[in-house]
Amino acid sequence: MPTNLIVNGTFSAGSFGWGGTDLETNYRESAYLGNGSSNRVAEMDGRSGFTTVMEQSFTVTGNGEVAGTFNIDSALRNASLGQAGQEGFTVEILDSLGGVVGSMTILPTTNSFDTYEMDVLFPSAGTYTLRLTELGPNNSLGAIIDNVEMLVCFCSGTRIATLEGDRAVETLRVGDRVLTQDGPRVLRWIGRRQVTAAQRISNPKLHPVLISAGALGSGLPVRDLRVSRQHRMLCRNKIVTRMFKQPSVLVAAIRLVGLPGITLEEHPQDVTYFHLALDQHQIIFAENAPTESFQVSDSSLACLTPDAREELLTLFPDLAAQSMAAGSDVCLIPIRARQKSLVRRLSLNGKPVLSAIT
Repeated sequence: MPTNLIVNGTFSAGSFGWGGTDLETNYRESAYLGNGSSNRVAEMDGRSGFTTVMEQSFTVTGNGEVAGTFNIDSALRNASLGQAGQEGFTVEILDSLGGVVGSMTILPTTNSFDTYEMDVLFPSAGTYTLRLTELGPNNSLGAIIDNVEMLVCFCSGTRIATLEGDRAVETLRVGDRVLTQDGPRVLRWIGRRQVTAAQRISNPKLHPVLISAGALGSGLPVRDLRVSRQHRMLCRNKIVTRMFKQPSVLVAAIRLVGLPGITLEEHPQDVTYFHLALDQHQIIFAENAPTESFQVSDSSLACLTPDAREELLTLFPDLAAQSMAAGSDVCLIPIRARQKSLVRRLSLNGKPVLSAIT
């Protein structure tokens, strides 16, 4: 689950948590935009003749590379609209030696807030600094900012089995070789959808399913695992064999809720869902637990953002056509009623989702 490392990124406490020069965090949004809002914001051009620099240090923990996402809202104040395209600021993420691990330039052009986003890959745990530096005419008529976030997935980020060992899902890249039950396969596409706490409150179907460590049986998953409601987990046990005449089936995570250690995580918090697509629908391993790769179908495409859906279907039409073909499932996916029946029998008999078949 992503965690925001920035302190007072909304400026509700003025300059608390922020260092730098020529900070201006005392005014409400209405003072710059004339919209009546009492929301507190900061301006990236405090006094004429002075260069505004805002910075804040934060600590990243974890093993190996750690992926994060930087977000910030920015707009031009009404008095700055004549400087559109010139006025703005730079964003830099610096390591402890001053090396740049991420940078971008923001030049807002309207007096309404837009959100700007940058992916950041931290090479290791350590102390890093976010630095925002004023750009444009130094006349005290600059860009305003709000909702500064540095979202990082710590070791709680889902680990996926790859040919090079377990990797946090957020560090995977297209071309990496992911382990499947049929051996290593090339990762063809990665989708990501960030869901805010507000979106989860308004639509409970966006809550993730929490599968606690060991809840599936056979010690799996090895750590707590969070997946979207319709993401399917492999079920393998004697009851599956009796019901379906085959050793394993795929069942949506939401159907497993109610079994010991498997719950719907309802407390509001931002969450990012990742989708991993291979050449074919496959069983992959998340926290060592067998689960499915992304299967392209009408229902799964509906869960993607429009941009992600367009990217997948444009870049990989053959993948989409193959995955949508009848009989392309890696193993049986029972209809909803049969999934519910299976889980009910597991509960009544006290049997785990995953167990040895003898």
